Amino acid sequence: MKNTIKKYDLICKNGKSWNEDYAFLGNGYGFVLDGASNVTGEHFSSCETDAKWFAQEFGKFLESALEDYSKNIIEIMKDGIVKVTEKYHNLTNHKKIIDMPSSCVSAFRLNQDKTELEYFVLGDSGIAINKNGKINDIIDLAVTYLDKVDLESMKKISTEKNISVLKARKFIDKQMLKKRLTKNTPNGYWILGDDVKACDNALNGKIKIEKGDLILLYTDGFSQIWNTIFIHSLSDVFSLLNSGKSLENLYQELYDEQEKDAECNKFPRFKKRDDASAIYLKF
Repeated sequence: MKNTIKKYDLICKNGKSWNEDYAFLGNGYGFVLDGASNVTGEHFSSCETDAKWFAQEFGKFLESALEDYSKNIIEIMKDGIVKVTEKYHNLTNHKKIIDMPSSCVSAFRLNQDKTELEYFVLGDSGIAINKNGKINDIIDLAVTYLDKVDLESMKKISTEKNISVLKARKFIDKQMLKKRLTKNTPNGYWILGDDVKACDNALNGKIKIEKGDLILLYTDGFSQIWNTIFIHSLSDVFSLLNSGKSLENLYQELYDEQEKDAECNKFPRFKKRDDASAIYLKF
């Protein structure tokens, strides 16, 4: 039996004057991208950052590429890596880049019968699936674990120098670059970048879709609601959305709490406010 999307919602909010996230919902498919801010200062595109350029280019590619049902999502992502990487190398005149642009991604696509959903996740942008109250949160936590090490360093520096956690961020650039250079390696983390091998290490699978199922795709800026600032649990987020609350409403709650903790002392994080994107579906 074919399932239809009874309700949907989407937000893509910038945390600063530009946005390194990208979100899109098409006919039976969608995705969120979270470009990784550069830590070396390398900049070759016309966008404010190359992270924004990468997310925009990959997003535009996926908007149409996911309509091709002759390929699965892994094949499509690999095609995108090759094409976007080639574009970027043309921008740089093929110079050697220390910190290649990269992005987390969470994507889904319904099969043509609308009975099954294929998902694809790289990094800490996830997809949570709620079936009758049982939640399966599909997310790769490798980046999250590495981030926790950096945040602990920031907290320590904050105490030693008697400065805010936010002001301590500038003292860990070398440490963050060391982490960044482990991307797409077995001892580091897997991410959309310039290496198609990342796709073979993605979280990828298929689930049966039934009436009443709830789906939430999100970037780590949005998931701060339940894993950083602890406004609502993920279960409560689903309950609120199912009862009529909008993603915009939830984001506003997050925004307000971030304002209260602008120096990141109560809830340590790398910046006062990250870009935040989410897609909500009810079948």
